[in-house]
Amino acid sequence: MTFIPVSTQFLQAIKASNATKVEELLLDSDTKRELIIEHIRENGKEFLEKLLPQFRSQGLVLNISNLLDI
Repeated sequence: MTFIPVSTQFLQAIKASNATKVEELLLDSDTKRELIIEHIRENGKEFLEKLLPQFRSQGLVLNISNLLDI
């Protein structure tokens, strides 16, 4: 089995517009804030913003919204 870093899985899920996978990765991550900030710094926030309305966890949406400053 090949290990795929969470940051890579996160990027792939965002680019595939897979909101369920993105949410799952964030909820299971101990470093969700760093993961989001790293993604925004490297790839921008547009893809992540588009997925927010599809998330089930409103707490997560609020946290991400605050990080994105929207």
